[in-house]
Amino acid sequence: MKTLQQKMGLTLALVSVLCLFLTPLAVQGAGREEIDRLTQRQEDLRRQKSGLEEQLDQLAQDENQAVARKGLLEQKIDVLSQQIQVSQQTIGELDGQIAQKQNELTKAQEEEAAYQDRYAQRVRAMEERGGLSYWSVLFQANSFGQLLDRVTMIGEIVAYDQEVMDRMAAARQAVAQAKAALEDSQRQQKDVLAQQQEQQTQLQAEQAKVEEVLAQIQSQSSRYGRDLAALEATEDQVAQDLAQAEAAYARQLEAQRQAELARQREAKRQAELEAQRQQQAAQQQQNQSSSQGSSQGAPSASGLLWPVPSSHRVSSPFGYRNHPITHEYSFHRGIDIPAAYGSEVVASLPGVVVISRYHGSYGNYVVLSHGNGMRTLYAHLSARLVSPGQTVSQGQVLGNIGSTGSSTGNHLHYETWTGSSSGSRVNPMNYF
Repeated sequence: MKTLQQKMGLTLALVSVLCLFLTPLAVQGAGREEIDRLTQRQEDLRRQKSGLEEQLDQLAQDENQAVARKGLLEQKIDVLSQQIQVSQQTIGELDGQIAQKQNELTKAQEEEAAYQDRYAQRVRAMEERGGLSYWSVLFQANSFGQLLDRVTMIGEIVAYDQEVMDRMAAARQAVAQAKAALEDSQRQQKDVLAQQQEQQTQLQAEQAKVEEVLAQIQSQSSRYGRDLAALEATEDQVAQDLAQAEAAYARQLEAQRQAELARQREAKRQAELEAQRQQQAAQQQQNQSSSQGSSQGAPSASGLLWPVPSSHRVSSPFGYRNHPITHEYSFHRGIDIPAAYGSEVVASLPGVVVISRYHGSYGNYVVLSHGNGMRTLYAHLSARLVSPGQTVSQGQVLGNIGSTGSSTGNHLHYETWTGSSSGSRVNPMNYF
């Protein structure tokens, strides 16, 4: 019965304290909502900025590839230019060959014409003699000596006619060969010219393509750069608006808190004394009944409730330590309480939720303001069950044990602050 009365007294004392400190905070939902809205807007802008930066990085890689490709094409252009020079030299050589072959063809044609003319003269001379044959010339000889002379003469004539025929045939063959060589040189020249034209067309096409790719990438890069600059300007403005909103909200809360403190200072002092007395009695009761398996526990002598009812072990204390992830010797600003995944995390004191969000290092975390300048922080939660601006009671479940953010295992990272600045962190074990 006495224990029940102690608990009822403690409850009434705490209710009195809450009435003194939390009532002014409850009317500030609109200010807190504006801060949360700006915070969310800031997160959205950061994500958009990250996306644009990734796109710019990709564009930079594409541009590097295009520049590399341009370099290779320029090497190819150099090689093709040398080929074109060789083609031009070949064309010059072929021009000389064509001129030489043309001269040879002309000479061969002139020689053929000369032998044809000599052959024609020989044919006309035979026609002028009529039907006189070599045999009649021989039979008309008057003596053996004249016969021998006529035989010799006829042999010479036959030999001459054969020589004319042979030379005329050779001249015709020389004309055909000269003409074929000329046509072959002209065909080679035509092929080289066509090849040169094709190479120049290919170079122009490749150069135009590379310039087009570079122009497109530079255009996209410029556009993304403008978008990024505009986004950064918007992000800066949102950050300024958020800082101003938080400062105005803090000033408003402080003004209301100070006004209420001035009116209720004496009542608060009495309530705190009563609360401490009841808390000490409840702690004693808790110590006496711990063997009965109570899971919630009771506030400590300082009035704070242990944040993890299912586990009272501290795996990493407050102060300097070797960081479990970076392995650097650094200052640990809270304590780590290991517990099973999903275990309940409760509020150490009644207060108002000022932060409930995700952070890259803290993971899912919640911050409570307790009206007397003190704050408590609960990090690495697997789930958050409260929202900014919400009033919570001592022992109310804030979330569940997890390992979100920079964490190597399921535990609660727990911090106690004596004020609103991060420099006001103190060892949580001072309260337990």
